Amino acid sequence: MPASDITQRILDLPVVVEPADQAVIMAIDLSGSAERIWAHLTDPDLLATWSPIVPERPLTEVGPVLARESPDSDPFTADVLATAGDHALSHRFGDDTLEWLIDQGRLTLLLRLTDPSTAPLQLAGWQVCLGVLDARLEGHEQERIVGQDALAHGWAQLRARYARELDLPDPSADQG
Repeated sequence: MPASDITQRILDLPVVVEPADQAVIMAIDLSGSAERIWAHLTDPDLLATWSPIVPERPLTEVGPVLARESPDSDPFTADVLATAGDHALSHRFGDDTLEWLIDQGRLTLLLRLTDPSTAPLQLAGWQVCLGVLDARLEGHEQERIVGQDALAHGWAQLRARYARELDLPDPSADQG
């Protein structure tokens, strides 16, 4: 998929974001079935195609897990805290907690952030990644976009939008 197409897809993704008690919720309707979405949330090989979380083992059983964004990056905690069948997953993302819920093609992500002021950055990053996931679920051979690569695909614009929507300062407006 050409860079301009994936960037537009990311920016146009129909994401709903709502603040919650000590968290923020992000919901999106994706192109895939619940089974395919679950596989992309839990299988390390599939996570490596779209997510910044590439664990050392599948995220299907409760217990400790280390993950990396890339093979040469430092590991971080991705401990699985809970699962429910093949539709709910709660795990660490470093010091934060991510709770994923799949309802048919709808994916809901509850982000419990240790520093709520980072919500605009986190939401922007996840929207970029979910845009890649959506493209892949639709059958496009889209490369993963994480880290600094996200800057070329609308991350700064999304970060600013989420800062406005959540009435938070834009923590890196001078960087994006």
